[in-house]
This record gives sequence, structure tokens and C-alpha cells, in this order.
Amino acid sequence: MPPLPPAAVVTIPPAAAVAALDSTPPLPVSTSRQKGDAKTIPTHPPVPAAPPTEQPQSKPAQPAPQKKDKPQRSGLITLMVVLLVLALIILGVAFLVIREFGKNLAPPAPDAPVVTAPFNEANYIRVGWQKDAYKVLEDYMAGTSPAEKIRYVLHGEKLAPQMDEFYGGSVINDSDTPADGFSIYELSEEDRKRGLFMMIYDLPPQFDMKEFFRPLASLEVQYGLDQADLLLSTVARAANFATEPLRVHAFFKRTGKELKLDWEVFAQTKYRTFLNFVELPEAGRSSVFRVIIMEDVPDKGQSVPGTRTYRLVDPANISDSARINVKVDSDAGRALSLINWRDNKEAGPVTKTATVELKWADESEAPELTLHRFICWEFLGLGGEETPATATQ
Repeated sequence: MPPLPPAAVVTIPPAAAVAALDSTPPLPVSTSRQKGDAKTIPTHPPVPAAPPTEQPQSKPAQPAPQKKDKPQRSGLITLMVVLLVLALIILGVAFLVIREFGKNLAPPAPDAPVVTAPFNEANYIRVGWQKDAYKVLEDYMAGTSPAEKIRYVLHGEKLAPQMDEFYGGSVINDSDTPADGFSIYELSEEDRKRGLFMMIYDLPPQFDMKEFFRPLASLEVQYGLDQADLLLSTVARAANFATEPLRVHAFFKRTGKELKLDWEVFAQTKYRTFLNFVELPEAGRSSVFRVIIMEDVPDKGQSVPGTRTYRLVDPANISDSARINVKVDSDAGRALSLINWRDNKEAGPVTKTATVELKWADESEAPELTLHRFICWEFLGLGGEETPATATQ
């Protein structure tokens, strides 16, 4: 038997090649027979080995990078959610603040009552008026002529001629009563609701110490056993070395949104015009004053039948006073009967403020101070209104 031909060398392909072969259709089996072969041996053509450069292409896609991107995406999503929540919280807080702020600033509806108006008005009549009053006083004091002061005076245009006559064209200097020297005087709440307010300047007597050295009176003179002679009474009297006390009443009246100073009371109390009038008799002279009035007993030996005696007092300087007899059956007497208390056991002295016109009568050689006209209760222009036909008869 002839020898068998050498066996065909079969090269084992790599795994990738095997997979590729598995996916290719099988080759046909050769049916050729060699001479003398006892059996038929199927053979496959040799598969060349894959070159090394083809190996990276045959590798499957690596999932590792995709696994690494998932944590980054999840972290970014979490951060975006947190920022969104914070933004919503901030927007919510801002909305609440704007809504509350808008409630405080929003004007009331036209038909809604203003809630703060009564509180503001009550606060003004309690303390708010004080700032305005000081400002009016400062501006008034700064004026040096009636024209500069009229704008701060109640009924200034009407009083302009009277102010010009009073000051006589001279330069007005009110530095002796500075605005910051005035103190607040609390009128009744009823008066303040009517728009009336008051301030007072009160300066006690001042002594000039460099001129205060004076001789001392003897004990007999000090205890009233002996009378001091003219020289001693003039030089040793302490009152001769002291300035007069200065008391001024400043009334203010609210007109619209402004405060105005009542000049008539201011001038009367500062310059003591009431005292000058009652101490300097001048027949036929008359003037209007704001006074405190009460019924009084007549001077000894000067009682007049058919009359009642009344005492008139300056409101700021209570030592400035005068007694006046008024006929009971006159218009002024009937008006003053409201405060009569004598001959009435159940009544006591009644004191009221009033505005009157006084006059020095010229019917006799010695002028007599009379109540020429009772104008009104309270101060004229400050709650009082002039009553007609109240002249004495």
C-alpha cells in the first residue's frame, strides 16, 4: 500500500477569527479522492491570522467611560435642584416682603376713613404745636419793623396801623425776650382743641451787684421804730438797685395750618401798657385791654350807691390792678352780673377773663377811671367775640 500523503496543517484561528468563521457559511466539502485513499477526509482552506493592526477594531466598545459620566450628571442635576429650591424660597420671601411693604404704603381707598388722622391731630394739640410756636416766635423776634412782624401776627393786616402807631417808626428790638426763654403753658384740652396755645416768659428781678453796695439802716429803722430819712430811704432801698420783673404772655391761635401770635396780649404784657394807663390819668383817654376781672369791695369811703365794684388785673403782672365802679343798671353792669358774689351767702368770688375798654372820664376836675365798654368774655380774638351795645351809661 502506497504511503499516505502528509496531513494538512490546520491553523487554529484566534477567538475573533473563530467567531467570524462561525458567522460565515460553511465551505463545501471536497469529494475528491486521492488515489489509494481508503476514505475521504474533508479539508478547509487555511485561514490566515488576523494582522495585529486589526485587533483594536475587533475590540468591543468599552462601557467604562459611560459608567464614569453617570455620577457627574447626577451631581449636576442635584445642584440644579438645590439652586432652583433656593431661588423659589428667595422669590417667596421677596413676595411676602413686598406685599407687606405695599400694605403700609398703599393709600387708603377714597371711601375708607383715614385711621391715622385722629392720632396725628391729638399728637399735635398735645406737643406738636410747640415746635411751630417756637418757630413763629423766632421769626417774630427777628423782625425790626411792624412790616416784618405783621406776617406772624394774628389779624396782622388789620392791626398794621395800630402797630405803626405803637412803635412810632422806631427800630424794634426784642432781644430782651428771646424765643428760647419762653416756656410752655398748658391750657385746657378744650382750649387746645379750639386751636389756642400759650407760652410764658418769666424773668424775675435782677440785681446789679456792682451797684448793690448801699448803707445799712439802723436797727430802729429796720424794725420800724424810726422813720428813715429821705437820703437813707432812697439809697438803702433794695428795689432801687433791681430791674423790674419781666413777664410776657404769648398766645397763639391756629389758623388753617399755621400758628399766629396774638400781638395785642403780647404787647400789653411785655410793655405793661395796662399799668401805664391806670397810673397816668389823662382826661378823655381810652384803650382796650385784656384783663382778669372779679367783683371786689369798694375802697373805704368811696362806695357809690347803685354801683358795684370790680377789680381788673393784668393777666401776666398780677400786681398791676385797678378798682372800677360800674352802674348796676348799665349794659356793662348787667353783663358783669354773671360774676357777682357779694350779698350771696352761697356764692364765692368768681374770676373770669374778659376784654374791656377803659376810659378816663373828664366830667370832673379829677379824671375818674371808668369801664367805658364791656366787649366780651375771654380775650377778643382768642375765643371771645365782640358783643354789641355794652357801653356804660
